[in-house]
Amino acid sequence: MQNRYVADIGDFGKFQLFRYLFHSSGSLVDKELAQIWFLHENEELNNDGRYIDYFERVKGSDASLEAIMIALLKEDRRDVRELEKERILENARFYYPHIPLLYHDRTIWLEDALRFAKGSPIVAVAPDNGIALKCHRKEQSFAFLSYHDKKPSPHKYIFANEIDAFYLAEEREITIVYQHLGRCFSHDRQINVQLEMLKARYTYVIAIKYKPYSPRVFFFLCKDNSILTRLHKHLKYFTTQHHDFWELY
Repeated sequence: MQNRYVADIGDFGKFQLFRYLFHSSGSLVDKELAQIWFLHENEELNNDGRYIDYFERVKGSDASLEAIMIALLKEDRRDVRELEKERILENARFYYPHIPLLYHDRTIWLEDALRFAKGSPIVAVAPDNGIALKCHRKEQSFAFLSYHDKKPSPHKYIFANEIDAFYLAEEREITIVYQHLGRCFSHDRQINVQLEMLKARYTYVIAIKYKPYSPRVFFFLCKDNSILTRLHKHLKYFTTQHHDFWELY
């Protein structure tokens, strides 16, 4: 996560979804969310985070959220801490320490993040690019990578063992993993392949795609079928109400 992404179209989508599920009138409002930012300082010199002229397109979908995002942009407050100050999510805690580049330091960071999330039934992780995967373009498949596979820019990814650590916490009910869709093959194929990989590892998994501009997906890893069934019901209603922007898998 980088501060320049705050209040862009992707940020709006994430919080539109999370507010529906976890905010004061949300369907899972009784569940505390721990948001783990994979925050880092190495901001690349590219155009990421530039999609901020989107308010006409989303007008009316969440008026309060729209007002907050407009204010953050106008007042040049593009910082993840501002999102918590604005109480975009009332029943949520945010983890800010920067993710280090070195493996040893990263393991310490992960242990600290797990301690921070302890007691929260729901955790959402927010790396820049999502899960570290190797794309096999010809076979249209993926493989999980570990930190030691030397994935470029490891601070922009979450690795499978790290997902395991959040998911396996005793109190955890849902682990939400952000995934940016790449150019390996079609987006629908990417989502379906990754969904099957995650189901093989965690069993009870559902995915929802946010479609505007550069599409991305949120995978919900649930501890049991009753949680998955309840979540599916709410996400199905949400995508029906916002079908121009969201698609359920």
